[in-house]
Amino acid sequence: MRLLLLGLLGGLALALTGCGRPTTYSVSGTVTYKGEPIPDGYVAFVPEGPGRGGGGVITSGSYQVRAQAGKNRVEITASKMMPLPRGRVGMNGAKEEVQQYLPARYNSKTELKADITSSTTLDFNLGSE
Repeated sequence: MRLLLLGLLGGLALALTGCGRPTTYSVSGTVTYKGEPIPDGYVAFVPEGPGRGGGGVITSGSYQVRAQAGKNRVEITASKMMPLPRGRVGMNGAKEEVQQYLPARYNSKTELKADITSSTTLDFNLGSE
């Protein structure tokens, strides 16, 4: 019985030491769209496996975030005031509204990937669709 109890305690100790938080690293860089820095936006690093993503704001084309080690999808969003289609009117008769202007291949249907193995600089030069 005593041997069984020692074995269970040893197993519990091993399990607890392996249950830490995932390793994260500092990732920074720039984001441009059609050659121009994105003035305001958001970048997210979403792990392809289990874990928690990391992300943060893009300001004047630059960002700095903590991202989980391993393979990540990268989602970049940015919005700005854009004219509404002809014949469509917004609230209070507005002719424009805030809209996502980056193509879906950079956010909701992202094609961007990053393999995070250490603190690093990653620049994203986004083109047009």
